[in-house]
Amino acid sequence: MIRLSRLNKLAQFIIFFSLIISNCAFSADDIWKKKEDTKEQNDQTDEETEITIESPVLSGDVNKITVKISEQAINNNEAVIGIFDPEENNFNLDMWSQSDGEDIKNILKKISKLQLSKFSENLLLKVLFTNSYPPKNNLTSKEFLKIKIDWLVKNNKFDDLEILLNNNPEVGYESGAIKSLINEYLSYADINSACEKINFLDKSVQNDYLDKFSIYCLINKNRNEEAELLFDLLKERGFKDKFFENKFNFLVGLTEATNQKILDDNLLNFYLSHITSEKFEYEPNEKTDKHIWRYLSSANLIKISDFENEDIIFTYEKAAVDNSFEKDEIFKIYLTINFNFNQLVNATEIYKNLPNYKARALIYQSILLSDNVEKKIYLTFLLKDLFDKDKLFNVYSDELFNILNNIDSNEIPQNYEDVVKKYLNKNLDTKKIKFNNDILHKSKVLKHFLDNNEKLSRTEKDFKTVYKKMKRNKKYFISIKDIIVLESLAADGLSLPKDLDYGDLVSQLTVPQTLENLVNQQQVGLVMLKIIEIIGEDKISDLDSETIYFLNKILNKLNLKKIRNDILSEVLPLKA
Repeated sequence: MIRLSRLNKLAQFIIFFSLIISNCAFSADDIWKKKEDTKEQNDQTDEETEITIESPVLSGDVNKITVKISEQAINNNEAVIGIFDPEENNFNLDMWSQSDGEDIKNILKKISKLQLSKFSENLLLKVLFTNSYPPKNNLTSKEFLKIKIDWLVKNNKFDDLEILLNNNPEVGYESGAIKSLINEYLSYADINSACEKINFLDKSVQNDYLDKFSIYCLINKNRNEEAELLFDLLKERGFKDKFFENKFNFLVGLTEATNQKILDDNLLNFYLSHITSEKFEYEPNEKTDKHIWRYLSSANLIKISDFENEDIIFTYEKAAVDNSFEKDEIFKIYLTINFNFNQLVNATEIYKNLPNYKARALIYQSILLSDNVEKKIYLTFLLKDLFDKDKLFNVYSDELFNILNNIDSNEIPQNYEDVVKKYLNKNLDTKKIKFNNDILHKSKVLKHFLDNNEKLSRTEKDFKTVYKKMKRNKKYFISIKDIIVLESLAADGLSLPKDLDYGDLVSQLTVPQTLENLVNQQQVGLVMLKIIEIIGEDKISDLDSETIYFLNKILNKLNLKKIRNDILSEVLPLKA
């Protein structure tokens, strides 16, 4: 039962709430009367309503865009939930409407099994989170939203999740989204930011975990009376949790002592265990939740006393691979392991007889101590092999880049130049574009795609200059990449010379029939998912010309020119 000391406050709250309801009921007749008066006018409206939207996104002389929204969609309360406006990437509100929900779920399931490249992942973000209506069949708006939220959480895109919640208040009904966001901040020991996120939760949602967290946030802000009232209401609802009640009573000062048991079944219980423990000690293991791993690191609770236990060290290394434990902490652990002078001098032989983690620690320390560039690079790649051996390369990837990047490029021996450049370029794309006007698909004509240029005057001038060179060169042959450029320019309204003939080569290039059918049916969203599946784990620049050709042709047909330009900007320019 609710404590008598707070019954008056609760009674006042109930009376106030009842007055609001009665006022709403009193005005209901007026509202319905107004609806009756306007019903006849509404019946005479068209099936589609034109809405003019002022768009700050569009450039040039285009200031407005007219979107047709069907009355049926409005009446069915189809939720338009997302982050991006459709026009940002030439999409539309109905990009999913013509597709079957089962087809969407099946292809998303296939995509989920891929380790998407950065380009593919960014493209999937744009496709999934463009404001649009859900498909009409076999996938409700709520189901589709859950799929999207799960993807954001799985891929650690919590900034995007927060934007989604800010832009779409209805997402506040999804308790899983709020819980994931709160746990993300709490895992970094940022309790104030975590408490702010509870405001995203719709007030009608009941969730024990989030209700408990709300109560703790009130205590954390010294609002104990409100916390006690909320906790009593929660218990009236049938809530039972002896662990939380024990911690609650201690934190609000109702009891002087609390249970010292450490509970790690969820992050909130673990956090409460930590802040109420007189002497906190906890040893994580392979089953420890990733949020708890991160909290241990963020709260500086990692204390490894036994550096001779290979299993313990390996557990931490695997947690770092899974991004549950900070990678930098692994290298700090390596630096605390003691080696004698002889071991460090003869590291390239000694490591072979050491446990794997100690071998990695020895080589790492040797890299930092070495002042010979060639030896440093040799040891750096030897350490890479040792991480690869235990499938731990993810721990070392950033450190590998940092070590190589800090070496003066002028001091790198010739026999290591290529391999060092390979790893630096893989992580850092700072190359400048170099145009070659002797080859169409490498010429300054590409500026048309790089700048998303909608005005053709400059492009026409550049093209005429390049085409004259092509004609003068009797040995010049038109490549598939040239055709990609030509077809895209034509799609953008540039008139190609009549004597430019590349029909024979085009006749040998095809678009998969399944994709062709989807394009003809205007299944824009599903086509984009298919494209993401095709690109998959590959860097877009590594795709063969035939694949780029049919992807480009599809995007031109669907008028998705901004996505097309993103692909062409990666594939065509020569970078040096």
